[in-house]
Amino acid sequence: MTNTTTKTLSYTTLFQTLLFIIILLIICSSARAIMVAHFIPEELFTHKDFYAMWIMGFKLDMRSIGIAMLVFVGLKLIAFIIESMLKISVKLSGGRGVTSRVFVALNSFFSSFSRFFFSFYAFLLGFIFIVAAFVNFYYFQTYGNKIDIFIFGLKDDDTFAILSIMWHDYPLVWGILMSLLCGIITLFAYKIPLKYNTIKERLNTTFNAIKLFIYGTIHFCLIILLIIAARGTLGTFPIKADNFHISTLPIFNHIATNPLMAFEWALKDYRNNATFEEPNIERGKELQERLFPLFHTTADSAFLKENPPHVVLNVMESFGINALVHDRKDTNDLLGSLRKHFESDFVFYRFLSAADGTAPSFVALFFESPNEQITLGSYKNIKLPYNPFSIYADSGYEVFYITSGYGQWQGLEDYTKTQGAHKVYDALTLMEKYPESKQDSNSWGVPDEYVYRLAFEILSSATKPTFIAILTTSNHPPHLLPHTFSPMPLSFPSELADKLTQKQQENLILPIKLYQYANNAFGDFMDRIKQSNLAKNTIISATGDHRLRNLGPNPNTDKALNFSVPFYIYIPQAYQINLHYNPSRVGSHKDILPTLYALSLSNATYMSVGGRNMLGKVDKKQYEFGFNRSVWIDDNGIYPTQAGVGYLWKDKEINTDSKKAFGLHALDESFLLQDNKDFENLYRELFNYSISWRIYNAK
Repeated sequence: MTNTTTKTLSYTTLFQTLLFIIILLIICSSARAIMVAHFIPEELFTHKDFYAMWIMGFKLDMRSIGIAMLVFVGLKLIAFIIESMLKISVKLSGGRGVTSRVFVALNSFFSSFSRFFFSFYAFLLGFIFIVAAFVNFYYFQTYGNKIDIFIFGLKDDDTFAILSIMWHDYPLVWGILMSLLCGIITLFAYKIPLKYNTIKERLNTTFNAIKLFIYGTIHFCLIILLIIAARGTLGTFPIKADNFHISTLPIFNHIATNPLMAFEWALKDYRNNATFEEPNIERGKELQERLFPLFHTTADSAFLKENPPHVVLNVMESFGINALVHDRKDTNDLLGSLRKHFESDFVFYRFLSAADGTAPSFVALFFESPNEQITLGSYKNIKLPYNPFSIYADSGYEVFYITSGYGQWQGLEDYTKTQGAHKVYDALTLMEKYPESKQDSNSWGVPDEYVYRLAFEILSSATKPTFIAILTTSNHPPHLLPHTFSPMPLSFPSELADKLTQKQQENLILPIKLYQYANNAFGDFMDRIKQSNLAKNTIISATGDHRLRNLGPNPNTDKALNFSVPFYIYIPQAYQINLHYNPSRVGSHKDILPTLYALSLSNATYMSVGGRNMLGKVDKKQYEFGFNRSVWIDDNGIYPTQAGVGYLWKDKEINTDSKKAFGLHALDESFLLQDNKDFENLYRELFNYSISWRIYNAK
């Protein structure tokens, strides 16, 4: 009976583990199949990397399942050892006396606890895997990316506001119900092998060598197989975040990733992202010699000394070119009153955001930091040398930060003050100043128009040169359209409508209307500026923080379009000195402030990681590039990060034939990188070095 009992126990654990593996693998594969059907165009089903995506997906799924099963089997083994020792103790105590009763009670308690714990663990397996699949789907739909470090914005941002948006925009109820159902299924799977164990388990005090060998061998082999599964490979190292890529098309890499593994990698990045190591000065010098120097000085200008202009830098929520390419003046008007300014002033379209989220783009643009946690962590009270707020303040400017959102989002109210902003205005102060704004307020802020109203008032009453940094929020979930705005003609062009389902089109209507509103509100602001005396001495620039979320890319052609935002700049005639404007010139957020410095400040020293004056003469080709966390570009083509390949521009320049796509489409055929293959890694290293240097050299 003893041998049978042990054998039954061994096989029970084995059968439970196998059932779990099958069920969890079905969940992971089904979730990936849904993402494939929803996000990958049918023409890519025959792509050479399509099946490689499934193979890598299977490996990564087995990694997450293997880790979960290793924990299960390990705990089962520990529980078996503890329970066996308690039963032996009961037997040795003779079944009488206080000691025996204590061991009996402990044995009874542990048996009950063990049954409850493993039942709960079984339920938790199905629940967590479905929750992960659910989160992964909507995260990709929103960000066009696998789960990454930005997911921790739920913790670092206004958590309540984000949760309310999620409740409004996503089917959370169905997600919770599905997760509970899958938890019940895995619990049922755990119970099945137990029901077939009709022999009551008893422990024989005599340890049979054959019995122990069989039991140990079964579990040892099972653990070895699970270790292999948990590594995802038989190679020296397990599959990691930096070596799982199987395709030059990022969408295949993103969908191949298991969400639980992606979360583990993101958590590691998040923890590493919280600290800055002391910079290696010698390595910093070497990087600057190989790429470009960090420090620059604007030209000595007698005119700018005598006539310092007002400067406005406007970062607009979701102002992505992925939506702007579908602008049609008569049928799908996305610009409104901003159109005439885009047609008469300077605009760069072959231009990238620094990152794919508001916070990382903002801190990269203003503070040249690759780490958005800098505004919240232990470094939040450090004033960074050479930040734009202090540069303008030290140049005699009055410095403002205005947002239609809430000032404490990402700690920016306090942080911008630390960096040199004299005054900060947010949704709360705007509602106090303009009570009518409360009518259209939401969990994310107030309509953008009130930001522009305040900015105009500040500029109109200014007695000294003024720098204003603006962050808008209107085109952000929960997507509430101001009641005063009448949407302009809206009809999706065929190239957009054809790739969207009816449901997707319906979900896109409100974000597009807010896209209209945001642009029109900025256009009205520009109208007021140009109709006033401010037109003579105010430089106004604008860009987007990232793409329009609700509009998915075509992975074949939109390798850069999906990360592109415009860079608009109005320059009064008197300040248009020695300008060299080329609408086809490539750039990114890193180039905005160097451009503004060159146009407004005389003999000012600043730090920039590869930034240059976009309206200056092209004299150093190493600066002619744009960089985003997901892709970088130069005059020759597009290079998805970590892909190891490049794609030539479909159109070398923006011309009449290509203007609809602003020259941002790529050819399908990729090519291997040669001279610039190390550029991405070196640039990231220099980027990290620059912020570390500023932190450790802060005054």
